[in-house]
Amino acid sequence: MTPRVPWTPIDVMQILLAWILAMFLGQAAYGLLVPPRIEGVQQVVDVNQTVTTVTFLPGHRYQAKTGEGTFQFNGQDRTTLILTPDEGETVTMKFAGTARDRVGIIAINMMFVQGGAILLAFLLLFKYRLRWRDAFGGLGDPTWTVAMPVLLGTLFILPAFGLHFLSQLIIVQLGGEPTAQQAVQMVSAAKNQAEIILQITSVVLLAPVAEELLFRGVVYTSLKQAGHPVSAVLVSSLIFAAVHGSLALMLPLTVLAVVLVWLYEKTGSIIAPIIMHATFNAINFALIKLAPNLAS
Repeated sequence: MTPRVPWTPIDVMQILLAWILAMFLGQAAYGLLVPPRIEGVQQVVDVNQTVTTVTFLPGHRYQAKTGEGTFQFNGQDRTTLILTPDEGETVTMKFAGTARDRVGIIAINMMFVQGGAILLAFLLLFKYRLRWRDAFGGLGDPTWTVAMPVLLGTLFILPAFGLHFLSQLIIVQLGGEPTAQQAVQMVSAAKNQAEIILQITSVVLLAPVAEELLFRGVVYTSLKQAGHPVSAVLVSSLIFAAVHGSLALMLPLTVLAVVLVWLYEKTGSIIAPIIMHATFNAINFALIKLAPNLAS
């Protein structure tokens, strides 16, 4: 059973609003500190998934085998380019973004999104003068708080793939088009060692801590203690899935969140879902790097 905590749904609303504000501040900081820019040789993809190598030049000019012309970003979307050839029709191209942009996104995400969630959770502890163990549980039995979460995080990979595939089928049947999560695209595009290390730190270490503290440790426990245990599971799980920004991932991430709640209840320690979450993310990260076609 999870530890009993003094915070209320009002505290949760304030925490979530503060977290959303932190995300907006992060986006604003990213826009100011890392303005859109692209130069040098990049590979872009058209609507037919044809890959083209393009050289981007100063003055918003580009050169390619098919000709040359001008380019611009599609509004605030840094992964979509509009190419206007000197002769011919305008085309829209997708690309993975520059290494500069990806590092900027990771840094902002680590500081404002993940760091913000962790800071807000600790502010709750400070507000109510609680120790970590009192609010989120201690290590307990390592078999259940360490070994079992690692096993569950590994075993959940297969059902996650199945649920992801089912989600994609449903989206296609409804007339939509499944798209990869931005984080998946960024991991796939990363080539240099420094960028990969930053991504591992964010995806495997910080994300599990931040998300488990926020969604299981704060949102779930407060709603449950307010007398709404079923709603607590559903609401915390759906919000957790939604913030990942991919419709095709809603189903597998919602089911994952329910399993993480069960593990938290079973062990009484937030350490267990953090380790399961980290294991799941680590395996997915490795699959994206080693077998991108399978992971997508």
